[in-house]
Amino acid sequence: MRVRKLAYAGAAAALTATLALAGAAYASPAPVAPAAVKVALAPPPITAAAPMAHLQKLMDFATASNNTRVIGSTGFTSTVNYIKAQLTALGWVTTVQNFTTGGKAASNVIAEWPYGDANHVIMAGAHSDSVKAGPGINDNGSGVAALLANATAISQAKLVPQKRIRFGFWGAEEQGDIGSSYYVSHLPSGGAAKIDGYLNFDMVGNKIENNTPVGWSLYVEGQSNGLNAPFRTYFASKGITVNPSLDTDDRSDHAAFKNAGVKVTGVSSVRSLSALGACYHKACDNMTDVSQDSMVLASNAIASAVWTLAGA
Repeated sequence: MRVRKLAYAGAAAALTATLALAGAAYASPAPVAPAAVKVALAPPPITAAAPMAHLQKLMDFATASNNTRVIGSTGFTSTVNYIKAQLTALGWVTTVQNFTTGGKAASNVIAEWPYGDANHVIMAGAHSDSVKAGPGINDNGSGVAALLANATAISQAKLVPQKRIRFGFWGAEEQGDIGSSYYVSHLPSGGAAKIDGYLNFDMVGNKIENNTPVGWSLYVEGQSNGLNAPFRTYFASKGITVNPSLDTDDRSDHAAFKNAGVKVTGVSSVRSLSALGACYHKACDNMTDVSQDSMVLASNAIASAVWTLAGA
């Protein structure tokens, strides 16, 4: 999550971009589901091992890159390559979308599970970059790891949902939501209207600090459009009371979708933006800055919402 909002128009004007294959990022393959593929009625439980393993890989990339995964660094490049390799191996249709901003190279990874109605998309996203000052394991390796764990669960279940499921891993969020803004602004005509909802996951791994239990919040936007309902149901089933209306001040990647008229919401493991944690945007945002329990809760909350909204 970035420090302050940059104007959407300014962010868009600040970058130039190229695609390896024009329009490749937006292809919506619709293969016929093989007989072996079955519909699962509920997501399988995601254990701590899956997201924590992904977080350790991101930490390794940062360690080999002067403790950072900022765009333009080898830590960021390794992160992008790892995300794409993981998703491709799981059977997701993946595209790397390259762009430059401020003279530095960055990338989005777009991944689509190739089943379900391509005219009705449930999209979830997380930014894959960190600030220069630290490895960004909570901000936002946590969101990346939770989505990768969900991608594995969907693949292993051979899920055939009613709606298409698409994940976005955004570059240059810390420079002002550049990657997500680029993606939305380059959707084909009518592309935004096909996205029934966008779910954002930025900082979902906060640990307990000063003996205070971690807080959970849902973005205020989701209160009026129904997207918060499956998250509230999940947290209630765990006996967890959430802040139902976190005002993010559009400080993350959901802003670009919201500005394009897409329904949005998101989850964060903080009760308010004044409680982002002692290691926020610092060198100590490493493996010690995340809670295994938070990662399990976040990963399974995402699964519950995505499967419900996609009509699994």
